[in-house]
Amino acid sequence: MSGSYTSNRLKNEISPYLLQHADNPVDWFPWGPEALKKAEDENKPIFLSIGYSACHWCHVMAHESFENKEIAKIMNEKFVNIKVDREERPDVDALYMKALVELTGHGGWPLSMFLTPDQKPYLGGTYYPPFAKYSRPGFAQVLQQAHDLFTGDKDQLEERSQNILQKISLENRADKAQGVPADKLIRGAVEILSRRFDEDFGGFGSGMKFPEPMHYSLLLRHWAVTGDSLNILDKSLTGMAEGGLFDQLGGGFHRYSTDCKWRVPHFEKMLYDNGLLAKLFLDMFQATKQDIYKTTAEDTFSWLLREMLSDEGAFFASQDADSEGKEGTYYTWELKEVMNLLGPKHAKVFSRAYGLVPRGHVDGRNVLHISERVEKLAEAESIPIFEADHILKKGRETLFQAREKRCKPDRDEKIITAWNGLMITALAQGSSVLGDSSYLDSASRCAEFIWSKQWGSGKLLRVYKDGQSKINGCLDDYAYFLEALVALYEAGLDSKWIARAKELAKTLIDEFWDDKEGGFFLSGRSGESLISQLKNPADEALPSANAVAALALLKLGRLTGEESFIRKTEEIFNAFRGMMEKSPAGFTGLLSAMSASNLAPVEAVLVGPKDHASFKEMWKVLHTDFRPNKVVVWKENESTGTLLLLAEGKTAENGEPTVYLCQNTTCHAPVQTGTALNKLLERPQEIRLNIFDEEKKNAKILEQEQANFMGVMGNIFQQVGINKKPPSS
Repeated sequence: MSGSYTSNRLKNEISPYLLQHADNPVDWFPWGPEALKKAEDENKPIFLSIGYSACHWCHVMAHESFENKEIAKIMNEKFVNIKVDREERPDVDALYMKALVELTGHGGWPLSMFLTPDQKPYLGGTYYPPFAKYSRPGFAQVLQQAHDLFTGDKDQLEERSQNILQKISLENRADKAQGVPADKLIRGAVEILSRRFDEDFGGFGSGMKFPEPMHYSLLLRHWAVTGDSLNILDKSLTGMAEGGLFDQLGGGFHRYSTDCKWRVPHFEKMLYDNGLLAKLFLDMFQATKQDIYKTTAEDTFSWLLREMLSDEGAFFASQDADSEGKEGTYYTWELKEVMNLLGPKHAKVFSRAYGLVPRGHVDGRNVLHISERVEKLAEAESIPIFEADHILKKGRETLFQAREKRCKPDRDEKIITAWNGLMITALAQGSSVLGDSSYLDSASRCAEFIWSKQWGSGKLLRVYKDGQSKINGCLDDYAYFLEALVALYEAGLDSKWIARAKELAKTLIDEFWDDKEGGFFLSGRSGESLISQLKNPADEALPSANAVAALALLKLGRLTGEESFIRKTEEIFNAFRGMMEKSPAGFTGLLSAMSASNLAPVEAVLVGPKDHASFKEMWKVLHTDFRPNKVVVWKENESTGTLLLLAEGKTAENGEPTVYLCQNTTCHAPVQTGTALNKLLERPQEIRLNIFDEEKKNAKILEQEQANFMGVMGNIFQQVGINKKPPSS
């Protein structure tokens, strides 16, 4: 580029992340034929930079290096520079992240990778400062090193890049399995997770903590079978919900905790984290009946519908970690701010409850987290529990309103098919578990949007923004949206979702299945060919798309009676069983699917009018407890059995709502009341928790205090004549 560098080729993109770099003096290209051809024609190495709009260190590197004209000059002279939004192209990101891990032993974003003109990786890292600091080489120095390697010994360069690619490709090879039984593999994963469990604060490991919902989903399934591991779940999920990882004022989870106590998060909020965690907390509420799990899911949905909902009814991708040029400013508080807003007395109570301290937790600012429970707080402050509770509620409302006036973090308004699939699944689950039909309405509207805008000509697209649908769907788009369609059917019993799910499932198999080794590739046959195809069966920041596909196909097969879907699930397990045997804790998503496959489903077929009171009563009974292998069907009309085999031959006795229940491969006589159904259903595992004894005690004390208060007030009213009956006429 020359002249004033007013803009580059990224100005024509729709990705907010790419548009953030459109005014850089770097001659950026988006990933595509133009850039790749230029590299080959000019025999120039490629500098590939991958990030996403909510990434704090991506912003830092952009500001320090990509806005620096001297550094940009080196980049433009010596490299073809390609910028990729990892959320748009997870296949490109996954490939070169694998390469980075092979090169350096670790990964992360921004991903900075140097490639030969034919796209082979040979040098890479993550964030580089412009000049050497943080024990890292300066970016200008790295650029020179990358150029010298490329122009140096060609044979050595080729050997280096081929060695990396060979290691990556080996990961797709099906290891020879020893035939370890599924239950033993699951126990092995649980034992590994138990050893890694932090007994003091929950979570795994002793440093920064990621939510890792796939681990907890497997542990919850394991508990449903054995009664073990609930303490790990309870301690960890409570830590997340009460810590700074969860936005105590506005709801929703931040990306991860920078400390072991779940206190100080990395403040970006991702749609996919919140979809996965909302569903996990709903499952945990079903398992334990503890209100913290219910309210955390509800608060997450409140954030979602308030902050992330597009006009079309789909959900945006993320909220940034930064505002006003700093990370976390929007979410954090100086103690004096809270004093000014709440007044000294209430601020003192609020600060004790939410852990505010004069020095703060980050740059003198406080991250709200639950530090003291209400009973202890009330006792320490010598006030009734109901007064303490009122002060905290009022304080949250006041701070939230004040926060709403702040400059909000930027929002990435891409609509990503896969991530919307995760949130549709969570909302559908929420409607069934919480009995709130508005969640089902939101989920259905979102799914209709994805189906109308992103599905066409037998293919699913990945990204929608500003009226444009683009980029061929990756495996996670197909798998997560397939799971969502099945979840929507089971929440609302509208058979159109099953018809669409079957259509999508067949394309998923045709487009992504590896006919040689088994399992699904991340990229489809009709998409762009990268230099190496990946499958990524292990869970990473997101659950393995192979695992989600396996579980969705299994459930779809059970609902429809199509054995081909169930067989495909078994073939997925066979493709990756050898890998799972070597490192079971890395494959908790696949092990969850394997657990579901190896246990007989609980099949409930409902017949009769949906709007009948007894239908609703039986529906509620079905969704009260955690039964992960539950399959629910409604015989809508006589033709339902052709689409949903389980409904075939079922009738409503005397025209009244009826449930046909099968469990443990045994079918029961039909029943017509919630009470009768509840008696038939096998009891879930006993809940053995101690952590909430204090909360239950608090609730009883609060209830008694309020009753006493109302009794006293009633006496006062009577004395002054307010409650006296009027004289008879």
